[in-house]
Amino acid sequence: MVNLVSGRLSTNKNGDFVDSEGRKLTLKGINIDASSKLPFTPNIPSSFPSANELFWDGENVSFVGRPFPLSEARTHLLRIKSWGFNVIRYIITWEAIEHEGPGKYDDDFIEYTCEVLRIIQDIGGIYVFFDPHQDCWSRFSGGSGAPLWTFYAAGMDPKKFGVCGASILHGDFYDPDDKDHSQQDPEVYAKMLWPTNYYKLGAATMFTLFFNGKMFAPKAMINGVNIQDYLQSHFFDSFQYLLSQIKSKHPEYFDEMIVGIEMMNEPNVGFYGTSDLKKIPRERTLRVGHTPTWYDCLQLGVGRKCVVDNYKITVFGPRKTGTTEIDPMGETVWLSPSSGKSWDTKYQWDRASSWRLGECLWGQHGLWDHVTGEITEPNFFKVDPHTGQELDIDSFTNGPFVEYYINFKEKMRSVQDNIFILLHPVVFGRPPKLVDKPELIDDKIIYALHYYDGLSLMSKTWNKIYNVDTFGIVRGKYSNPIFGLVFGETNIRNCIRSQLREMKSEGKKNLGKSVAAIVTETGMPFDMDGKAAFKDGNYDKQTSALDALGYALEGSDLSHTYWCYCWINSHKWGDSWNCEDFSFYSPDDMNSIEDDNITVSSEEEQKKRRDTESDDAETTSMMAAPVLADATASFQPATRNGVRAANAIIRPYALKIHGTSVEHCEFDMKNQLFKLKIGSAISCFSATECGGPSICTEIYLPKRHFKLENYQEYLDVKLSSGEFVVDVDSEILKWYHGPGKQEIEISNYSGAMGASSTNDFVCSFGNILGWN
Repeated sequence: MVNLVSGRLSTNKNGDFVDSEGRKLTLKGINIDASSKLPFTPNIPSSFPSANELFWDGENVSFVGRPFPLSEARTHLLRIKSWGFNVIRYIITWEAIEHEGPGKYDDDFIEYTCEVLRIIQDIGGIYVFFDPHQDCWSRFSGGSGAPLWTFYAAGMDPKKFGVCGASILHGDFYDPDDKDHSQQDPEVYAKMLWPTNYYKLGAATMFTLFFNGKMFAPKAMINGVNIQDYLQSHFFDSFQYLLSQIKSKHPEYFDEMIVGIEMMNEPNVGFYGTSDLKKIPRERTLRVGHTPTWYDCLQLGVGRKCVVDNYKITVFGPRKTGTTEIDPMGETVWLSPSSGKSWDTKYQWDRASSWRLGECLWGQHGLWDHVTGEITEPNFFKVDPHTGQELDIDSFTNGPFVEYYINFKEKMRSVQDNIFILLHPVVFGRPPKLVDKPELIDDKIIYALHYYDGLSLMSKTWNKIYNVDTFGIVRGKYSNPIFGLVFGETNIRNCIRSQLREMKSEGKKNLGKSVAAIVTETGMPFDMDGKAAFKDGNYDKQTSALDALGYALEGSDLSHTYWCYCWINSHKWGDSWNCEDFSFYSPDDMNSIEDDNITVSSEEEQKKRRDTESDDAETTSMMAAPVLADATASFQPATRNGVRAANAIIRPYALKIHGTSVEHCEFDMKNQLFKLKIGSAISCFSATECGGPSICTEIYLPKRHFKLENYQEYLDVKLSSGEFVVDVDSEILKWYHGPGKQEIEISNYSGAMGASSTNDFVCSFGNILGWN
């Protein structure tokens, strides 16, 4: 299979990714693999019963086998490459490296990672950046990421989180009579319940200590340092060790393939900036299920019974549906002195005598009286105790977060001095203001942002009638979420595009024009409308949703890595993590793509196929389109099978632009029309100007949408200048244009696919203009 990219990745002064020839490059790829959040051995999906002691054996796990088995890696990676993708966000959790205990690294896992990277290197044409992934701190607080021992280091007992309402695990919803875990019903776990763990005591305490332990918990000293420094140093050292081991074994991987590492997936502020512990902040728009106030969390954490509000998400915002009594029956999340001593001995921790185990850590620091329940310092998390500065999300981003960024960058660059650092702030939060701080920003910093359409995510449907401005609502742009409503699919698509443009612009403003941006996570759920597509094989809604997202991304001129690829995806359990189902590929959808010689040209034909194929088959209502054909003889059809919503995923894009700006880029999927406007192109005609005729603008043009065989007869290409040629094997249209503003439109000739044309092999408007 032909490589779409090669050479060392760089950026330019305009904040574009550029290839070795200086051409503006679009990075397009995917996260691998969603299963990397979970151990491979033993097999512990998020639905695994939390009452089973095996779940809590956090030391004796192995992530060898993630992202997928070596025997299958080439097939999965070739499948991804066949979609026109050229970059991978490679998911690795802290737990995968340091699960056995502080400073004990899993060299077998690192060696396995090297083997997967070897296959990527051998395939070629794929850049890699690492994602130190976490959600809600850890698997043991309802998400993924940190090792179990980090809770013990913080003086917490995660086994008590459930009864104390300090977290809610997927595995809490198991049937105790289902001894072999075979009859569980995924539907008992509410949609998007897992992110609410950010607002419960377990994860909130850990993030507060990780980023601001020295400010809020100075008594929490372990081995002579504050818990903040202890946790951060182990996190840094783990990923520094990962990079150093890869480099020592395979330095060639860093020549081109490995380009960067992200700081942390979706960091969180914890309690930082909280102004009223007894009220749910207005800006907390995510309210699902049991929704305790921070004060409720503190009370529950020491074993007190509380009545908490229940919420659900509506288009008008969160709506209270009732209350629930949570009774911990006297249990507490804080490690008892005896348990704490046991863990301290095991992990050789010397805990300061001022840190009293068995008591609420926040009570020890004067936030509240855990005996009477009285809040003694209402501004504890709202005001910096050293400076008196009022604290909020922006002060977090420009203070503790920047400090973390500096230390992380220093550690990673000590291994590879030219590695890109992907700066990823709080989701939907502003990036730090570093624009005039050259000592902190260089040409190897990338702004990493995440975007999910909130309504589609929470409701698990694609609503063409109305949607909301997710970014605007989260940012408090509207006095009431109802004012963020958008009506009609065209307006919805444009609204998503506007949100992405605003986020990108904010990055330029705060970080500088020269800092490149990439969306490292975005996607749409596939289990829409009660998993209807899994029954009738109709993925039209998912296709429309992902097409809207693709339209917004290309219209914002943003590189991106979709969430996600999951090799163990199934219709029943999705991505095997908290009932999410985002994977572009599913084994349950194998054999669902048309054969190479079949095109779906009418609704009647689609219905006929739908009736004759299995329930898991994928069909679409798109107009006639050729499917993806073999790029090389060694690429087998099986490698592209199982892709869902393929028409939206496999799409044309401006791969390499010989110029400096994109004014407009759009793919009209329904009409199979691609448009590109270059604001300031560089001439591709003069060897002295562009270094030779091979340097040109390149557009990825997939066979799924465009008839490339005998393209002279089937492609309708309109150019503002120059000439083009199509490399059929690589699915690349090469455009040799003049300087300045340039435009190109590409479509299939209307009518029968076999319509003839008198175009020459090298189709040229240059002849008309007298350039040839």
